[in-house]
Amino acid sequence: MSTSSERVRSSDAVDPSCTRDSVSKGAGGASPEASGRGRGASLRFVDWGFRHASRRRFAVRGLNLDIPAGQRVLLLGASGIGKSTILEGCAGILGVDAGESPESRAVESRSARTQTTQTQTTQTAQTRRVEDSDGGVSEGRVLVDGVPVARARGRVGLVLQDPESQTVFHRVGDNTAFGPENLGIPREEIWRRVEDGLAQVGLSGIQLHHSTAHLSGGQTQRLALAGVLSMKPGAILLDEPTANLDPDGVDQIVAAVGSVLESTHATMLLVEHRAQPWMDIIDRVVVLGVAGNGDDRETVVVADGTPDKVFGNPTIDFDRLGIWVPRRYRHDGGRIGVVHVDGEPAYGAKEGTGDPLLVATGLSIGRSGRALAGNIDLAFRTGQITALVGANGAGKSTLSLTLAGLLKPVAGEVRACGDLARGVDDPHPLSWSSRELAARISYVFQNPEHQFARGTVLDEVMLGPLRTGMDEEKARARAEDLLARFNLGRYARANPYTLSGGEKRRLTVAAALAAAPRVLILDEPTFGQDRRTWMQIVRLIRGLRGDGVSVIVVTHDRELVSALDARVVELVPSGADGEWVAKESPVTSSAPSEPSTSVGAVGATTDQDDGRHSSIRIAVSPVSHRSEDEKPSSRSPVLASLNPSIRLIGAFLVSLPLLFSLDVVSAGVALGLEMVLLAVIGYAPWHVARSCWPIIVGAPGSALAVLLYGKTGGDVWWSWAMIVVSDKSATLAVATAVRILAVGIPAIVMVLGVDATDLADSFSQILHLPDRFVYGGLAGMRLFSVLRDDWSALAASRRSRGLGDDSAVRSFMPQAFALLVLSIRRSTSLAVAMEARGFGGDMARTHARISAVHVRDAVFLAVCLAVPLVALFTAWWCGTFAFLGG
Repeated sequence: MSTSSERVRSSDAVDPSCTRDSVSKGAGGASPEASGRGRGASLRFVDWGFRHASRRRFAVRGLNLDIPAGQRVLLLGASGIGKSTILEGCAGILGVDAGESPESRAVESRSARTQTTQTQTTQTAQTRRVEDSDGGVSEGRVLVDGVPVARARGRVGLVLQDPESQTVFHRVGDNTAFGPENLGIPREEIWRRVEDGLAQVGLSGIQLHHSTAHLSGGQTQRLALAGVLSMKPGAILLDEPTANLDPDGVDQIVAAVGSVLESTHATMLLVEHRAQPWMDIIDRVVVLGVAGNGDDRETVVVADGTPDKVFGNPTIDFDRLGIWVPRRYRHDGGRIGVVHVDGEPAYGAKEGTGDPLLVATGLSIGRSGRALAGNIDLAFRTGQITALVGANGAGKSTLSLTLAGLLKPVAGEVRACGDLARGVDDPHPLSWSSRELAARISYVFQNPEHQFARGTVLDEVMLGPLRTGMDEEKARARAEDLLARFNLGRYARANPYTLSGGEKRRLTVAAALAAAPRVLILDEPTFGQDRRTWMQIVRLIRGLRGDGVSVIVVTHDRELVSALDARVVELVPSGADGEWVAKESPVTSSAPSEPSTSVGAVGATTDQDDGRHSSIRIAVSPVSHRSEDEKPSSRSPVLASLNPSIRLIGAFLVSLPLLFSLDVVSAGVALGLEMVLLAVIGYAPWHVARSCWPIIVGAPGSALAVLLYGKTGGDVWWSWAMIVVSDKSATLAVATAVRILAVGIPAIVMVLGVDATDLADSFSQILHLPDRFVYGGLAGMRLFSVLRDDWSALAASRRSRGLGDDSAVRSFMPQAFALLVLSIRRSTSLAVAMEARGFGGDMARTHARISAVHVRDAVFLAVCLAVPLVALFTAWWCGTFAFLGG
């Protein structure tokens, strides 16, 4: 915990008005803003603070910080100190401005110190607090270019910590174009920006029509950055933008941001624990700490200056502050070595004891029956630590979920051995009950919120021990010990969802450790961790070896691999010719390597050379080659060529007039004409049956109900109690079934396959519906597909944590509640992300895609209206017309 006495001396502080041109590399000259060359935005925090609705303490309080236009600032501090809150406040998506919000409720005023940047003197001022509609409390002000941040929409671009929450639309290209559209950029310029943005972040191989649902977590993070870069904002705010990326991806992102900053002279505020790759483009480093205790805690600047001055200051205890010192400033100068803990066994972490616990034989992994890699033979041994590494989207999480018994293999098997198989009838983890699985294999999910199953942090950690049979007193003692180790003790009664990103990750690791499994699988366990908590996680993992646990870590963190001295299993893309290709990644070991496995196009192998063996390599299909065909909007080329709004209107025109009469003639004529026209435009009867089977199946049921309970008339065929079958009811039953088909079939066929984004563009451009309504609804539609994946992940998590054995009825409500919480949080984050991309502002919105109406659309509408009119006229002419059934 830092104090006010730890603040950097004023003689060590850099003048915050300096920019890269005048400070970073020693080049003199005016700032870009002063010379008129730049488009950077200045940022200023004046006694700013924010308290989240569900928390008693302010996440940030009393912050005073000036960032001139064009400056590139690295913001450092311990995990949970409020760095993400600062970025969100600077983007104008948190709370309200205390000086510009008469509609908000003033809750109190407090006496605060205001520190002026230039003179380093303090004065007393009254800071007004206001409460927003969600219950969050703001104080102070955030200014962008000297105006309140709420009035500077579009000047600041934010890449949030969770990239999934920033994916607005279904297609990659549309998602990247969203920001420029909101800023009113001309259409031809939008697509240039889209292509440039995707290329800059390494997604140039991804098709513009590629579904965002088919991207990996790292790819989604790159897409989020591409969406912000395409806006070319005056200030770019980055919240750990490379945390989920492979090393090549990190280099691409850093280079992309650097290129944009050079060309636009934008301001940058970066939050990143591992800042080494960014140091060449950083002008200024600001280190945050806290002063005071309890309600008097304030956010203070512990150090502020150039990287050389801050990291070269011997009076700053970076280890105690939990800050990673970039490699170039470390006294030892190199990578972190193997971390050793007391009581560690003598055998190596790469080899373990040699006794296998989990074995994969002839394993093929993938989803929906499509293999990403095959012929995998691996063994995971007692006391062994294995790191699964590889490029984003290579299939690391897919492999780990398959090993954990949470995902069905495409082929081959995963089998438990030795102690892991003791007490179960079937050695295959996929067949185990939820309790059996939880007692043997623990899994830490990549998204912490998929794992939460209890209302408090303490209960979350106690869940595993309780489900595996431990008594409550021991479970509580173990949970409290783990919370203390992970610096989470003060949150014991807090809701898990209210923690910061790094705190949530530590909580999920603690919950997995609490179950005392024999196999522990962790998906990106060090994401969002400062140096202190990172070391705690490393020591705990290393310490598990003494208990005979086999640990499998899915990670991009190479320093974690080194610190754990882990055996490396690397997923690498196969070559275009079908042969696997990999880079050498030797690790020293005196033990024999894994047996070589013949793999062909996909598989696993191990290289060995003079007592040194490379990482075990699993060849996977290249991520950039996983193309998907652009899905046509209809089986019929005629329908596919029509405007989406016209198709929707046509479905109404062909259906609604038929509701005026319920008779066999009008319904039969309409259905006959529809089937002929559908055949002409490319829909054969079997295609119609395949697309419209729910209507076809449902029509006889409706007809039966009318037959038994409909209007009576004419001869009575049969009666019993309230059931009367007569000439009239039989006629109405047939007419009902035929009319359901005549109304339902064209409606389904015409709407089926319409792309939601194209429909939204049509609503906006053709029907001139409000953009906020149209695109807000479109974003919500995409959210439904995300929630479907969330539901699957929640089910897998509940199985992993011992909750999957409950009956379907009993498990539905808790899982549904968890999904509800996730949906609310995702909806809020999505709204925040859309506003951060300029959505809903006063600027006239442009469209990247043209939605136009042609002559064929008018002809289509005329035909759609003619069908029911002809059918109704025929019924009238035949004398069978029955208004609303007579």
